[in-house]
Amino acid sequence: MTVFDRYRTLLHKLALVRARAPGGESPEVDALLDTMDEVWDAMSAGERAAMERERERLPHALAPNAHALPA
Repeated sequence: MTVFDRYRTLLHKLALVRARAPGGESPEVDALLDTMDEVWDAMSAGERAAMERERERLPHALAPNAHALPA
């Protein structure tokens, strides 16, 4: 699995976790966000740009909060 694919998987998992427990943070969300930060740091600039475009296409209901994702 590439770093890009790993981040994509984590992004979708985060959306699912947040859908199960809307309205608040949880230890599971915190752990996912920490892992996502590490994976984001390992991505190339091109992979980050591609992921930003992909996140923009996510339905609003599935997209995690913007402040929770690395910029």
